[in-house]
Formats: sequence, C-alpha cells, structure tokens
Amino acid sequence: MSEHTQLIDALNVRITTRHYDADPIDPDAARQLESSIDAINTLSGLDIQLVQGHPDVFAADNASGHLANASNYLALVGPKGDPESLEKAGFYGQRLVLTATLYGLGTGWVAGSWDADRARSHCRVTGSQDLYLAITIGPSKTEAAYGSQDYEALCERQRTHRPSKTYEELTAPMEGDARDQAPDWFKAGVEAAAKAPSAMNGQPVLFAYDPVRSDAVARLDPAVSTGSLVDLGIAKLNFQIGAGAGTWLWGDGGRFIRS
Repeated sequence: MSEHTQLIDALNVRITTRHYDADPIDPDAARQLESSIDAINTLSGLDIQLVQGHPDVFAADNASGHLANASNYLALVGPKGDPESLEKAGFYGQRLVLTATLYGLGTGWVAGSWDADRARSHCRVTGSQDLYLAITIGPSKTEAAYGSQDYEALCERQRTHRPSKTYEELTAPMEGDARDQAPDWFKAGVEAAAKAPSAMNGQPVLFAYDPVRSDAVARLDPAVSTGSLVDLGIAKLNFQIGAGAGTWLWGDGGRFIRS
C-alpha cells in the first residue's frame, strides 16, 4: 500500500479485509500498535488488547472461505453493562483500525465470524468486564494486491467497494434548505461518516446540523434494525476526522461541539 501519514488518508482508502497473509504481524508494527492501544485505554477506560496467533478463534470462517488466515485480533474489552463504553469501543476501535491502516495492516470488524468463548480464553476479561467484539488484524493479501497503486487509485477502490448511502439519506432529519446551507465542515463530516463500516453495511447513524447552536447531532436510525452503539461510535469517529476540530458528547443524540 502507498504510505499515508494522516488519519483522513487511512479513512479514505481503508476497506474491510477478509483474506490475510499467514505471516505474523511485523514486530515493529505490533509495538507501535501496542503503544497506541495503551494510550487509548488510558484515555477511554477501555481494556483493548492485541491478541496474536490464535486461528482457532476464526476456525469455522477460515475453513468456509469467509475469512482466510485470520489469527490475530483486537479484543474490545470494557466495563460490563455500560452503554457508553460500548459506544467508546466503536469510536476508539475505529481509531485503532485507521492507525493499523497507516501501518499497512488489514482489518475487519467482527460480529458473528468468530468463536467468542475461545477469544475470551486468549485475552484478559475480569468479572466486571465484557468482551464486546473483535477486530481481525494482520498482513493483508487484499492490500498486497494493491501495493503498487497510488492514493487516488486506492480512494477509487474504496468508493466502488460497496454501496453507500447518500448525503441526503444520512441527513434525513434535516429539511432540504437546511441541508444545503449546512457549513462545509458538517458536509465533510457526513462524507467521512459515509465511509464508516457498520453491521451488515446498514449505515444506521443519521446526522443533523443545528444552525441555532452551530453544532451537529448524531442519532441511530430506528428504521435500521442492525444499528448499535458500536456503530454509533464508529460513525462519530469518522465524522470527527472529516469535520476537523471538535468533540462529540457520548450517547444516542450526542452533539458534536465544534472548536
């Protein structure tokens, strides 16, 4: 893959990886990733862990061809029964996904393609914690196939990789005039959120610009049954990167405070 140095670059080229190389993660990349994980855990109160060399967690899907050579994962662990931490797992998990992209690694959010009990046996989960879900990670056959392509070609690959909702669909709560007159930072945030992964590609997060408060609001779309707080967190992270300076308040209906 071409070298990228900004999170927005990673956001613009990253696609879900299902086929991995059998080689282990490069030790230098693993150390850098562990450093990023430590910083995020301190900031978020989560206990995200990099677990390597356990293909048994993905044995069924590796055997079926849904995945290939999946053996490493980010275990998203956090406080049990805490909705805010679920959203943070999406937000900060996506931050690590984009960081891994900058290190040349493939990633894939996992909901059903894993053995959660086996995954728990390979990571730390205390009695007060849950293993929310996992993110496969590793050297990627998919990315290796595009290693000679430039940034623009990789962006085009992502654009055509899967269907995406339009700006109008993702801002459905807004009236037409308000939608058109929203500031550029809001439009850029929605454009970035449109590239966020989500369960079953449901893209269940809707955004609205509030002209009175000059901020934005994100809500789960009740019409999308697959939507979750993890999806909300992922979409918020992408929006924040696209919009630039600003901070989200947690929760369904949380506001993006532009700074």
